[in-house]
Amino acid sequence: MNTKLKSVVVAGVDGSPESLVAAQWAAREAERRHQSLLLVHAFTEPIIGYQPGVALPTGLADGMRRASLRLLHAAAGEVRSAHPDLEVQLKSVHGEPRRSLRSASENAFLTVVGTRGRGRISEVAMGSVALYVAAHARSPVAVIPPTIDIGGADPARPVLLGADGTENSEAAVGYAFDEAAVRSADLLAVTVWDDPALRGFAMAAPLVGILEDQEEEVVLAEQLAGWAEKYPDVRVREVVLRGRAAGQLLACRENGRQPALIVVGSRGRGGVAGLVLGSTSQRLIAAAQLPVVVVRHQRHD
Repeated sequence: MNTKLKSVVVAGVDGSPESLVAAQWAAREAERRHQSLLLVHAFTEPIIGYQPGVALPTGLADGMRRASLRLLHAAAGEVRSAHPDLEVQLKSVHGEPRRSLRSASENAFLTVVGTRGRGRISEVAMGSVALYVAAHARSPVAVIPPTIDIGGADPARPVLLGADGTENSEAAVGYAFDEAAVRSADLLAVTVWDDPALRGFAMAAPLVGILEDQEEEVVLAEQLAGWAEKYPDVRVREVVLRGRAAGQLLACRENGRQPALIVVGSRGRGGVAGLVLGSTSQRLIAAAQLPVVVVRHQRHD
């Protein structure tokens, strides 16, 4: 993975409690990987009274920049109090937050955002920032829900990988193995299949389902084989499930333990050509109560 050559974890902050949770999670991830943390805050013109692209009055622009820097220093103070040895960098950007984070992701190993921010409507904020960054960033993207326990992470919890045997999920497989190795955790590798065409054939479906399970087991094993050789110390459990992918992944447990995080590709084999973020990734980001890492199959777009 070319991300291994990059030594910074980027976290977007906006002063909201949700973004501070994301920044703290990003700090732990950076510390775990011996990388630095870059906190990014982007600010734009007020909603009323100014046209996009029109230069702001000097006093207003300077005031917004000072407020942005105060916000960044406050977030950095929170992070440094928990991670005193971590190198923390700050970046204030006059620009639209989604595109500013996409730009910052160019040189990042990982880009981290919260599920909600200071948007006028929380769902719109989540959709306009987290989903956009997950779809367009040039690095893997971790979306962090505000409900996670930053200080109480259980090192025994596995990394959950959603794989489907396609090229689109290959980068996610590599990231998940690396994450499990860094955490000294097990890897729970899951593929989920759902064929609506079988639902109307109650008698034939069980037999066809068993055959499909066996085929999926082979596909999953083949996709994991090379990575398992590269990471021989990572213990892997392979699971094939039937149903809707997002729901099955959200319900996965290992010996009763919720996974530490979910790693998925941006689109699966059921995705519509041209989409950069599939429905499964979107549903996981919207519904998961644990971090979701979306790893795109990079293209020159």
